[in-house]
Amino acid sequence: MAAAAKRLILRKNQDRRIRGGHPWIFSNEVAALEGGPADGDLVEVTDFRGAFLGRACYNHVSLICARLITRGRDEVDADFFTKRIERAVRLRESVLPGEEAVRVVYGESDQLPGLVVDRYGDVLAVQVLTLGIEARAGMVREALERVLAPRGVVRAADSPLRALEGLPVERGVWWGEVPEKVEVTIGGFRVEADLLHGQKTGLFLDQRLNRRRAEARSSGRRVLDLFTYQGEWSLHAARGGAAEVLAVDSSEPALAAAARNLERNGFAGRVELRRGDAFDVVRELERAGRRFGLVILDPPALVKSRRHLAAGARAYRELNRAAMALLEEEGVLVTCSCSHHLDDLLFRQVLLEAARAAHRPFRVVEWAGESPDHPQLLAVPETHYLKCAVLQAV
Repeated sequence: MAAAAKRLILRKNQDRRIRGGHPWIFSNEVAALEGGPADGDLVEVTDFRGAFLGRACYNHVSLICARLITRGRDEVDADFFTKRIERAVRLRESVLPGEEAVRVVYGESDQLPGLVVDRYGDVLAVQVLTLGIEARAGMVREALERVLAPRGVVRAADSPLRALEGLPVERGVWWGEVPEKVEVTIGGFRVEADLLHGQKTGLFLDQRLNRRRAEARSSGRRVLDLFTYQGEWSLHAARGGAAEVLAVDSSEPALAAAARNLERNGFAGRVELRRGDAFDVVRELERAGRRFGLVILDPPALVKSRRHLAAGARAYRELNRAAMALLEEEGVLVTCSCSHHLDDLLFRQVLLEAARAAHRPFRVVEWAGESPDHPQLLAVPETHYLKCAVLQAV
C-alpha cells in the first residue's frame, strides 16, 4: 500500500499570495498537515478546498514554514536543479554577456529559494540558506558540476538566516581547489575576492552598474568614498578623472585589499586611504569645513530586522545629512541602502528629512537598484533590497 502523501493545507483565503506568485508560506497560514512530514521534506501544498498549488520544502522551525520550489508535480532531483540552474545561467549570459564575476543563481528570483550562487571565474561561492536546500545539497552539487564545472566551490553557509532555519553556521571549501585569493575582472578592473574569509561571498556584485554612475560624475571633482571596503567605488572615481579621492573604512584588512586593488590597476597614487568609523570621519570633515564634489555613501545594512527599523532609519538620516553638508554647490551624492526593511518610499523619506536637516535642496538625478544578475521577481518584493539614489545639490 502506497504511503500517504505529505500534504500542507492552507487556511481559507490564505492561498492568494501563493497564487499570485509568491513562494513563502507562513506557519500561521497553515490549516493542517497530513502524512507526518519531517523537517526538510517535500510537501504538496493545497488550498483549503484541496486544489493543488505546488510542492514546497517544509520546516516547522522557521516562521516561513514552507517554500514553494515548483508549481507542478516535478520530481525534485539533480535533473530538476540542473534545468533551473541552466535557465538562470542563460539569463545572466543575456544581461551581462562575458562577465567573469556574476551572480548566477539568486534564490527566489530563479525559483530556487534558499540557494545563491556567485561565480568568480572558475570558482563558485554557494550560499545555502534554508533546510530545503541543505537537505538536497548533494543534488545541488551534482547540478553545479554539470552546468558550471567549477574548479572549486566555497560553501558560504554562515548567513544569520540559517539560524532561523535551525541550521548551523559554517564556511569552508565544499569541494575542489579554492585559492586563498581569487582575482577576477569586474567593471574593467582586476580585483581580488576572498571567498573563504571575506564579507558575503567575497565581493558586492550587485553594485557594478551603480559604481559606473559614480564614475560618470567624478571628472575633476574631489571625491569622498565612505565605507569603501575593497576600494571598488574609488577605482571607478579615479578612472573617471577625479581630482582627488579620499576612501574611508573601519576595517584594516579591507583597506589592505583596497590598497592591493589600487596598485594592480595603476591607481595607487590617486586615492588616499583612511582608517576610521565613517560616522565619525564624516562629522570631523564637516567640522573642518571640507567640501567635496562627489560623496559616495554605501554603508552595510543598518536595519537588520523590522524591530530595528526606527533606529536604523535615524542612522541613515544622520549619515546622509552629514554627507549632504559636505557637498559643494552642484555637488553630487551617490547614496545607497541595502536594508530590505527600508523600502524605496521610506528611503526617499529618510533622504528628504536629511536634506531638510542639512538645509539644502536636492534634485533626484537617478534612482537605481541591483545589477541585472540580481533580478527582481515581480511577486516577491523581498528580492528587491538595494536602493541607489544619485542626488545633486541645487
